[in-house]
Amino acid sequence: MKIGVFVSVVAGQRGFESNVSGHIQVPLQSIDELRAKGHDVHLITNEFSEDRSLPFCLAKDLEIHFVTDSRNRGGVLERTGKPGEGFSFKRLFRQVSEIKRICKEQQFDVLHLYGYNRTAHLAGGLRLFGLKTPVVVTIFGTFFPEKFSLLTKRLWKRIDAVITATSFVKNNLEKRGIATTQIKHGVIRDIQKEYEGPALGVPLRVLFWRDLTVDNGADVVIAAYEKLAPKYPNIHFDFAVRQHWEPIEGIDEIAAKHPNITLYHFPYEEGITLPKLLLESICVVMPIRKMSIDPQLVIAETLAAGIPVIATNQRSNPEFIIQNETGALVPLGDVEATTAALDSILSDLDNAARMGLAAKKDIASRWNWNSYADELTEVYEGVIR
Repeated sequence: MKIGVFVSVVAGQRGFESNVSGHIQVPLQSIDELRAKGHDVHLITNEFSEDRSLPFCLAKDLEIHFVTDSRNRGGVLERTGKPGEGFSFKRLFRQVSEIKRICKEQQFDVLHLYGYNRTAHLAGGLRLFGLKTPVVVTIFGTFFPEKFSLLTKRLWKRIDAVITATSFVKNNLEKRGIATTQIKHGVIRDIQKEYEGPALGVPLRVLFWRDLTVDNGADVVIAAYEKLAPKYPNIHFDFAVRQHWEPIEGIDEIAAKHPNITLYHFPYEEGITLPKLLLESICVVMPIRKMSIDPQLVIAETLAAGIPVIATNQRSNPEFIIQNETGALVPLGDVEATTAALDSILSDLDNAARMGLAAKKDIASRWNWNSYADELTEVYEGVIR
C-alpha cells in the first residue's frame, strides 16, 4: 500500500534536533512501523526556513515532499507565531493545491494526517475541494467548541476515518457525532537504552522534567519541594528544565535556601543527562495543568522506564497511572494533595520501587506497537473500500 503521511511541522529550531515533541514523534514512529510492514510511505510536511532543521529521528531514506506553510511560526525559545495569528488564506489555498498535486502524482492509496482540530479541518477541506484520495486523521487532542462551527462540522464529515489513541479523546469526539477508532500506540523514547555512562547510583531523587511554567504545574512542585526538602535531607529534589519564554521566577533563590533542591538547565552540565536524572529517581512529579497532547508522552515514557509518576487527575492521565499502584493522581493546582502523595512515596522506598516495577510492566502490556501498523492498515483498507 502506498501511503502519504502529512505532519504540519516536522522541522524544529536548529540545535534542537533531538528535542522532538510528541505530536511529531508519534507520526514519525508510525511511518517506521508501516514501512517495517512493507508499505511505501512518504512524508508530506511544511517547508521551513534556514533557522530550522529536520529531527535526527527521521529515517534518512524517507521520501519527503515539502508544501507551503499557511502560518508564521516561532521557535523553541521564542513565541513569534501564536495560534490564530499569522494565518494566510492565500498560503492555505496554495498548501491545499500542493497536497492535492502530490497525492495525484504519487497515486497514494490513502493520505493520513496527524494533528489537532485544524488538521481535521485541512483534511476535510482537501476532500471538499476535490481530493480523490481517502483521508484519515489521527487526532492528538480536541478543542471544542470551535469557531465557525457551521463550516467545521461540514469539514469533519468529509473525513473518511478519524483515529485517536486515548479513550478521553475518542469520547470527546463521539459526543460531537464524530465516529472515531481508538488505536493505542506505544512509547517511543526508551530512557534506559538512551543512558550511556557509568553505573547508576541508588535512586535518591525526585524529579520534575518539564518547562518551568504554571501550565506545567511547576509552582505546585516548588511548594511541595519546599515543604518536604527539610524532612528528607538525604533526598535530592531536582528540576530539569529548558529555557522558556514565560518561566516562573525566583526558583534559584529557593534552591539556594535548600542544599538538596537543584535546578538543572538544558543543555546540562557535563556528566548530567536526562536519562541519568530519570533513572536515579524514586518518582517523577508532573502536576500539569494544561496538557497539549493525549497521551502526555512524558508521563508514559517515565512509567515505561519503571518510575512512578504523580500527575493531575485529568484527561487521559487516568488511562496511564493506576492510583497508588503505579503512581498517584492529584487535583489540578492542589499543593497539599501533591505534597501528601509525594510524602507517601518517599516514606516507603521499598514500596516506591515496587510501584516502579508495576508501572513498567503495566505500560509494556497496554501501550505498545505490537499491532499498531496492522490496526492502521485495517482502517486504510476500510476507507479504500
